[in-house]
Amino acid sequence: MGTQSVDVTITVNAELLHNDQSNPLKYVDFKDNIPTDHYDNPNDKSTFDSIADPNTLVSWNISDVSGRGHLALITNIEFKDPPDGFFEKPPYDVGDGSWVALLGSNNTNHNLVAKYSITFDSGYRGDPYFTIDPKLQIRRPSS
Repeated sequence: MGTQSVDVTITVNAELLHNDQSNPLKYVDFKDNIPTDHYDNPNDKSTFDSIADPNTLVSWNISDVSGRGHLALITNIEFKDPPDGFFEKPPYDVGDGSWVALLGSNNTNHNLVAKYSITFDSGYRGDPYFTIDPKLQIRRPSS
């Protein structure tokens, strides 16, 4: 089986989020191009779990779906104590509000798991930055 890059897409409804900032994750949705990736708990948007092959590229993009033309941007991606060797190249901004990272290898007999924070600007002028904390895993080597 060949390796496949993981393309994480975040959508936000900036209009609804602006009007109800008490529960920002209610107006945010995650998905990626791996059909088996999902929310561990569908009622908690911070439980989205992407599972990638070792030594692959991961990209993150965000867009506003309110139809009002807000320019949503990812302002930071920060991993909390990733396992040693988790990244060949840690996440960085490619200049248009999108981010990429090159994952390292996994020489264990289990998936490597790292929790991280994505900080984003919904694009609604004057609103604060928002944060969501999903997970990323590097699949264990097949035996």
